Amino acid sequence: SLWYGQRTTLNVRLGFPRGSDPQGLDAAMRDFEARAVGYPGVEQVVTRGLPDAAFMRVLFTRESQYGPAPYQLQDELTQRAVLVGGAEVSVQGNGPGFYAGGSAGSGVPFRIKVLGYSWDGVDALANDLRQRLLRMPRVKKVDVAAGSFWRSERGFTVTLAPDRPALGRVGLTARDFAQAVGREVRGPVGVQRVEIAGEELPVTLKADGARDRDLGDLREALVPNPARSPARVADLARVDERESLSQVSREDQQYVRVVSYDFRGPQKLANRTHEAFMRSISVPAGYTVGDEDFDWQDDDSTKGLWLVFLLGVVLVLLSVAIVFDSAWAAWQVFLSLPLALAGVGAAFWVGRVAFSREAAVGVILVVGLAVNQSILLVDAALEHRRRGPLRAAQVLACARDRVGMIVLVTLTTLASLVPLAVGTDADSLFGAIAIANAGGTVAGTLGALFVVPALLPGVGRGRRAA
Repeated sequence: SLWYGQRTTLNVRLGFPRGSDPQGLDAAMRDFEARAVGYPGVEQVVTRGLPDAAFMRVLFTRESQYGPAPYQLQDELTQRAVLVGGAEVSVQGNGPGFYAGGSAGSGVPFRIKVLGYSWDGVDALANDLRQRLLRMPRVKKVDVAAGSFWRSERGFTVTLAPDRPALGRVGLTARDFAQAVGREVRGPVGVQRVEIAGEELPVTLKADGARDRDLGDLREALVPNPARSPARVADLARVDERESLSQVSREDQQYVRVVSYDFRGPQKLANRTHEAFMRSISVPAGYTVGDEDFDWQDDDSTKGLWLVFLLGVVLVLLSVAIVFDSAWAAWQVFLSLPLALAGVGAAFWVGRVAFSREAAVGVILVVGLAVNQSILLVDAALEHRRRGPLRAAQVLACARDRVGMIVLVTLTTLASLVPLAVGTDADSLFGAIAIANAGGTVAGTLGALFVVPALLPGVGRGRRAA
């Protein structure tokens, strides 16, 4: 994990043009709050307002942050944002729940780039890929307007389909109806030129509240007509919204569409399924389909952690061999490392905490800390071994002689971990390091007292001689 204990949040920003009515801004934000407060999995909703903008932060509980709740609430608030007229609205998810790729409840993201010289052909091919992906049971959230990695081509358009028989019954033409709707919404629809003080100026007539009117208000707006009958916009046309592209992109004179989707499942299964799907795609001549490439290099931090771990093991063994001038001592210390690493795994299993990159940092520290107890025991056994073969009684004597120091080293090591563990979450950076070190140290102590003595060479020969 790269989030170091960061929580999953959903941030909503709502901004109106300068000079708009603050009450409209407050009413719109209250509507967002009403949808977020009490939503399953939401822990806290915080709202802050400015004269022309308002911000809302939704915090999810730790139990639900990796589940479907963040995505579901994001979709619901995004759909509501489409209906707010005359405002700039953004709904953005942050934290591990949206970018954990492969952990429980989230998906492994993939992006497919479609290129072609015909826009209609590229559009048809992208929608065909979408239909094929939706037939796969583990595939979720297929988006044919994903855009490049840093932006989205996804947009929404409000559509009005006039009902001509209804317009005829009230004596309106399509042009009259368009002008009436233009007065109810923000924009330069219905511009007229009026002479004022000898100067001709463009004038746009707007109804009161046109800047912050949402789609529901537009449906209920009254349309003046020659029949003088009460007619709403919804009575004269079908008002709806639909997803559309906010911009068209070209690359090497070819139209570009990016299809993104999430695969719910393990990373390896997701990769195999995606590779099989890409091999099954056949496109007409003049079109290409492939994975979207990014300009940055792959994340090699995991390889770096393994390199540091191996380097730490080598340095510990070299230090023991050089200080004690004995390859036998280094080998005995090396045999204690699997016990310490098993203790790390047991600590995370008992605590029901996921093993993350933060925990890997703790494992690197375990290499140097958990072998201290074995070094104390091997040091005592080495003195007897230099005088002759080790016997069972000598090994037990060494263990009794060093048990006090071994326990003292363990207690001081655990005490040094208390500042890391107090007040921190188990999945945070310091919490994961503390769990890894505590598990490795305790396992290393038990191994030095009960397992390592049985592995020391010469024990069996000593028993037979006795």
